[in-house]
Amino acid sequence: MAHHITADHLVDAATKAVTEELFRNFNNTLQSFCDEERDRVVLFRTLRSTRIRLSILRKYLLDEEVGPNKTRGRFLDIAIGYINTELELLRRYDRIRDLHTKTPHRWTGTIVELVELIYGLQELHCIDEGEAPINELIAFFNSSFGLEVKESHCYNAYADMKRRKNDSRTYFLDKMRERLNLRMQRDEEKERARRR
Repeated sequence: MAHHITADHLVDAATKAVTEELFRNFNNTLQSFCDEERDRVVLFRTLRSTRIRLSILRKYLLDEEVGPNKTRGRFLDIAIGYINTELELLRRYDRIRDLHTKTPHRWTGTIVELVELIYGLQELHCIDEGEAPINELIAFFNSSFGLEVKESHCYNAYADMKRRKNDSRTYFLDKMRERLNLRMQRDEEKERARRR
């Protein structure tokens, strides 16, 4: 989304903020920009540029810390603090957002089925030649499918699988093998029927 607020607007509003009311105007402009701008790169660059420009202006005003410049300097310090807070929030929430980014696909099986699949893939050396530890594979599947499966849940599910009493303790992988074989048989039957 293209936004009408730029670093120039923010710097202008901050440098005019020599009263509480004018500072509220700056704060409202800043909040509006941060809330409405959807492009995180534009948001980061604008905030960073504004902070740099205000910091330079603040250093310039330090040489003239008398009268109105003293007040302007205090308000600039506060404005820089607000921008630093927004940059910190952006950093924190982008990290959280990355964890919860919507994926085009979602896991609709059970956690135990996922654990069977993960352990099976590791045991067959299908991912990174089997060198990837289980916790990294869990993190990979979590991010791929937008899950929040904890490592402890996976280890507990694996322990439950080991306690199964049947000849085969891999119910999901057995069901997968069976269903895939049935699908191939159906496809072959369809191909034979088309040839007739």
